[in-house]
Amino acid sequence: MDATQEQTPTFSPAQPEREDRPKHSGPGIASFILGLLSILAVIVSLVVMVAGLAEYATEEGLVIPDEEEIAANATVLVGALLYMLSLLLSIIGIVLGIVGCVIRKRRRVFAILGLVFSALVGFGTIVTFMLGLLVQSQA
Repeated sequence: MDATQEQTPTFSPAQPEREDRPKHSGPGIASFILGLLSILAVIVSLVVMVAGLAEYATEEGLVIPDEEEIAANATVLVGALLYMLSLLLSIIGIVLGIVGCVIRKRRRVFAILGLVFSALVGFGTIVTFMLGLLVQSQA
């Protein structure tokens, strides 16, 4: 056998991971986490508010209480505050997502996902607000 054939391995050894790949951006990861938390907070707040309003449901239908009675309901108040917290988280997530997208030589995957998740919460809030205004103007 030839000496060169004995030294050539059948399989090449695994290549070490490349160190020159850009890292994920810190603000992007924070935006992603805040986006997920804001979506979770919206879901939990809606469940809490529906549970608070469930006591007004009767066999004949929904008894619509006056505004003062709803404002005095602690469960609905906690749900509303949690919803406002989700809005605050989404605004911070949008800002961090934008910062994560403009950082150079960093990956932008988490920044874009965080921006999308946070924007969904903001857009959903705007749509809900507009529907509420529409229903109130019809009454």
